[in-house]
Amino acid sequence: MSRFQFATTCRPRAPGGLLFTAESLDISQRSHVQTLRAELRLSATEHRICALLLDVAARLNTRRPETPLTLRIAGGWVRDKLLGLDSHDLDIALDSLMGFEFATEVNRFLQENYPETDQPGDAKNISSISKIDSNPDKSKHLETATARIFGQMIDFVNLRTETYNEDSRIPTMEFGTPTQDAKRRDITINALFYNLHTREVEDFTELGLKDLQNGHVRTPLDPLQTFIDDPLRILRVIRFASRFNFSIEPDILDACLNHPEIRTALGTKISKERIGVEVDKMLATENVENALRAVRLIHEFGIAQDILAEAPPNLRYLGPHPCGYVIPDPPAPPKSSATTPATSPSVTLPPPSSSLLDQAISQVPVDLVAGLRVSETLAGLLATLTPSELREFVPASTGLPTPFSKDEIRLLFLAAMVSPYIDRLWLEKNKKVLPACQFVIMQSLKLSGNDGDWISGIIVQIPNIQQTVSQIHAQYSTPPFSSSDMDTSSPTVPKMTRKQVGLFIRELGLRSVYKAATTLGAKYPLAVFMAMTTELTQTLQSAAASSSSLSSDDIVYTVLQKYRTFWNVVVNVYGVDGAWQMKHLVDGKEVLKALKIKGPDVGKVLAKQIEFQLEHPEIGKEGVAEWIKTVDVTRL
Repeated sequence: MSRFQFATTCRPRAPGGLLFTAESLDISQRSHVQTLRAELRLSATEHRICALLLDVAARLNTRRPETPLTLRIAGGWVRDKLLGLDSHDLDIALDSLMGFEFATEVNRFLQENYPETDQPGDAKNISSISKIDSNPDKSKHLETATARIFGQMIDFVNLRTETYNEDSRIPTMEFGTPTQDAKRRDITINALFYNLHTREVEDFTELGLKDLQNGHVRTPLDPLQTFIDDPLRILRVIRFASRFNFSIEPDILDACLNHPEIRTALGTKISKERIGVEVDKMLATENVENALRAVRLIHEFGIAQDILAEAPPNLRYLGPHPCGYVIPDPPAPPKSSATTPATSPSVTLPPPSSSLLDQAISQVPVDLVAGLRVSETLAGLLATLTPSELREFVPASTGLPTPFSKDEIRLLFLAAMVSPYIDRLWLEKNKKVLPACQFVIMQSLKLSGNDGDWISGIIVQIPNIQQTVSQIHAQYSTPPFSSSDMDTSSPTVPKMTRKQVGLFIRELGLRSVYKAATTLGAKYPLAVFMAMTTELTQTLQSAAASSSSLSSDDIVYTVLQKYRTFWNVVVNVYGVDGAWQMKHLVDGKEVLKALKIKGPDVGKVLAKQIEFQLEHPEIGKEGVAEWIKTVDVTRL
């Protein structure tokens, strides 16, 4: 069982609710017997590629019989084929030639022997060859050549062995035997080869086929040695164990937990891009249990703080300005004149506030386990909401498809993992006040700008969403208690109008949480779903801490009912679910012509026009044009 227990699994509840139980979804030690194919089935393109590569190898062996070349497909392709899965990860391992040299020979052979055809991918036969040099300082030990042949991307790399001297952790790379190469790979199930010449699967670790059959992840060598050589292998263990739902050799976890230098090296020795790629791949799945298991293993291995690192103290922002604020440039130096001595063109600025820096340094680290809790609740919801129930929280009219795609699931789990940073900020280039979660996504994981913008948009808007949902629920729903329980002395709060609700939806879809950020657009329901997930997590935890008499079942039903009410008002009462993409019936040029005003004032009128259209959905363009003539710009 996981070291972290929390109420996450769900079972259907009548009527229309969910029941969260105390049972854990953790599957960190789950394993089951796999059915392996008796022989590998190659596609027509793969047969064609193999035939070509064998022809090239035969020609090379004729030229240099003293060093015959054997070709093998290595790693993931062999594993996936044995499991009966499609694979596009084609790695060719060479035992006596460097990858770039062989790829160049393949290109030459194609030009001489394969005429251009009209078949897709054949016009050029092979794309330009990319050479990726080794970088031992970042644990990238192998030189790799990459090319596209017959439409298939292929990596070419030599079999290798590594030797270390006493004074350096950077290895000396040499050609190695298949056994030496296999034992230097990350895990045994990725250390299998398919020999192109004999058409046989080769298991030089003598554990790969057994582990694949039994659903088990282990390293070919001692885990400590494996992770010291390349700390990224920790994340690869997590990715493949979660992807295939395989058990993990206990020694792997022991090596990680008992040797903090490995975790430190993961954050300092491995490039952020490589870390981000692994995290991205393990979360991009339609199987939410697999995604949750990946998140749990990241925490169980104690590496969450290393890969989801916050901005360093000198970049954290503790000032008074909100997210999105741009700090103005300092005043320019005074110009020199004939009577005034010239001054230095540089401006002497006061040093950064030492008190603020001290506060940043002394900040209590964010509790990322809170993000694990949100991830567990997220998985519980996604795993148990039926398609029709999910549609209650992601209405079809919003345009967001359900079930969620791999990309939406990936975004939601990334948002859940970094949600503990919701109240923290950082300063980019000493100017832009940005959410701390944006730093984690774009700097610590080096994911795309869109990912940083979307996840920041989701996280930053959670408090506003929760407040608005509570307000709408209180105003539009029937209280789940008798009238005698109500405080009749409290004044009645006016219901939110169609204009107010519509403007709120526009803000969710169109607000840039900082300058030039990509807006959520049609993805805005993800922000509402994440707000519901975090509220449910916090409510369950508070109830558990206070020994509340409410059952978890009642808590779940109550929270979800609030968001059902919200969407009912947005979609059915007011019909403003598409307000974020509402167009102006009268455009800016027409406004300029009608009112004869300056450019900046046009924007004010257009904003007011959206409010008018929300208030009067029955009025068409002519009515809006007549209204615009009555607008007093000086009062806007």
